Amino acid sequence: MPPIDVVVSWPAGASGPIVDRDPITIPKGAGATVIRWSCGEGVSRLQITGLDPEVFSPASSGMVPNFSTTDANRVPGTYTYSVGATRTSGARTESDPRITNGG
Repeated sequence: MPPIDVVVSWPAGASGPIVDRDPITIPKGAGATVIRWSCGEGVSRLQITGLDPEVFSPASSGMVPNFSTTDANRVPGTYTYSVGATRTSGARTESDPRITNGG
């Protein structure tokens, strides 16, 4: 399966970052899949934490402009993770989107 691109934005007036794919869905039978997060509107850096290290490699990042992980997609289920974001103005917060694996 080709990589899945995910954009983290923080539009003016929003209370925190918004992930454009929530949940990120990996279809059954797709095999290992790369997920790539990048900064969108209003975000200068992002941080992904809380991914299950038995499923995702690497499982976290520091504050970076983009981050990629490989989802093994071996067992169906829904996984939680946290997205931290730094606004271009310097403010920072987190949100908790999902990843759904088809296995």
